[in-house]
Amino acid sequence: MRYTTRITGKYQITLPKRVREELRAGVGDRLAFVQGDDGVWRILVVPKDPIATLRLAGKALPPADFARLHQAYEREGEDAHRDQARPLPG
Repeated sequence: MRYTTRITGKYQITLPKRVREELRAGVGDRLAFVQGDDGVWRILVVPKDPIATLRLAGKALPPADFARLHQAYEREGEDAHRDQARPLPG
């Protein structure tokens, strides 16, 4: 099946209901966009538990894609840590 959506002026999208249901995605969930070696993009719901995230990715992705997702996850964690460590202006 194919579903489409539009990107808003703020670069946001709305997931079609059927896609949300299939992904079991909810408000506040993170989505990971992973490009496979074949060039096809895959969308994964990132569980709130980081260990569950890596387990899910390991089962659903080829090893090269899993490695990319893991690296992206690590970078995101480092970025979040850096953001929290910045002093507030004022």
